Amino acid sequence: MLNTYRLEIEFKDPKLLQLFEGVKVTDKKYRYPEALLNQFRKTIRTLQSGSNINDLKSFNSLNYEKLKGNLKGKCSVRINKQYRLILEEIVNPIDKDSIEILAIEEISKHYE
Repeated sequence: MLNTYRLEIEFKDPKLLQLFEGVKVTDKKYRYPEALLNQFRKTIRTLQSGSNINDLKSFNSLNYEKLKGNLKGKCSVRINKQYRLILEEIVNPIDKDSIEILAIEEISKHYE
């Protein structure tokens, strides 16, 4: 039987969902170059294609990693060399060993 299960992606920030959907956001904090927004959308679609975290780790371009320091407990994936997405892994309440949801928190400049 083919496993059609996919990770669920949710956006903690509604403005990031709007950017993903191609809706223009007037808040200056969310003004990014169109090339970055296109890569952001591509990154989200890649996340949506995974059925589990290990699938995502196999995409070398994502550089999926657990964060340390003040972002301990979060993860990140690369959008490009300069920007990354900060994510939270939300555990499946029934199977504590599996991640069910990736919550997109923010677009961040890497190393800032």
